[in-house]
Amino acid sequence: MSHYLLAHDLGTSGNKATLYTTDGKLIKSVVSSYDTNYFNGNWAEQNPKDWWEAVCISTKKLLEGIDNKAVAAVSFSGQMQGCVCVDKKGTPLRPAIIWADQRATKETSQLTEKIGLNKFYKITGHRASPSYSIEKLMWIKNNEPEVYKKTYKMLLCKDYIVLKLTGEFMTDYSDASGTNGFDLNKMDWSKEIIEAGQLDINKLPKLVASTHIVGGVTQESASQTGLYPGTPVVMGGGDGVCATVGAACVNRGDIYSSVGSSAWIGATTQVPIYDEQMRTFNFAHMVPGLIMPCGTMQAGGASYSWLKNEIAKDESRQAAEQGVSPYLLINEAIGRSPVGAKGLIYLPYLLGERSPRWNPNAKGAFIGLKMEHQREDIFRSVLEGVTLNLNI
Repeated sequence: MSHYLLAHDLGTSGNKATLYTTDGKLIKSVVSSYDTNYFNGNWAEQNPKDWWEAVCISTKKLLEGIDNKAVAAVSFSGQMQGCVCVDKKGTPLRPAIIWADQRATKETSQLTEKIGLNKFYKITGHRASPSYSIEKLMWIKNNEPEVYKKTYKMLLCKDYIVLKLTGEFMTDYSDASGTNGFDLNKMDWSKEIIEAGQLDINKLPKLVASTHIVGGVTQESASQTGLYPGTPVVMGGGDGVCATVGAACVNRGDIYSSVGSSAWIGATTQVPIYDEQMRTFNFAHMVPGLIMPCGTMQAGGASYSWLKNEIAKDESRQAAEQGVSPYLLINEAIGRSPVGAKGLIYLPYLLGERSPRWNPNAKGAFIGLKMEHQREDIFRSVLEGVTLNLNI
């Protein structure tokens, strides 16, 4: 009997699920999408129940024609820096505030006033920012006190799915290191930061390694997913750090780039890399004893997605008729525009900006738009704007 590994990547736009043999051969892959609610300018939320539904749907599709007893383990990669408040039964108390949300500006100021910018950066490896989980949890306490009071644990995206499968409340070091409540030097929750945020440290989940076997799939979850009861569930990690391992960036000095809804350039080091201007930040690597320094922009792939949905509607329609990806037609159009897009510049700040600007109020823009510009020039300027921003 063949044995399989089942993996879920819970991203911003949907769950990308894959089934591999234990020797690394891809058998199947499926995508199940879910929606993001963008509102109030720079707020962004998702329904954790949509994540679970996507996992159930994609798992059943992957297991079609497969003996579920042959699945050796299931594990996860998940979007980072979110905030999922659940009660003792594991029920979400409100929609998840995801990484793109920038509402917690007052809470960010509160942390920096109490701890100081540089000290905060040296503790967490990150600057204080509305992008992170702890600032989001502080916002909930300040603005939705009843939700905070009922919160048993704050989880990250993948942690909620692990909870649904096993009944266990946990997170791993890589995801925890992206919350702004984690001491990167002590590899534990930072009591100093949690106290400065006037939060209850007991509301944070237990920390385990990414390779930790959390438990087995419960009978109830098995009936919903099609997995065999007792199938081992491995904790997994935050998507940005998982991408580092997926890019084989596991030895000191390795460097890579990745583009999802956001986009980043990352590396593997033995110690954190601290930038005097705090433009870069550091995560705990999935490989014990290593660190992943990186710089992340807010709307890399999201800019391209916005282009497809709002400007390239003709290409999207034609792609649907031809049965191809709309991005294929967009890229063909880009090829008809000269390098530099005839002087048209795109600023990719659709969701504010993280590295290197760190301005949640930054706005996107087209600069230098003239009558001579055509659609393909606009397309190219978006691609070049994202690329140049990463280069900075």
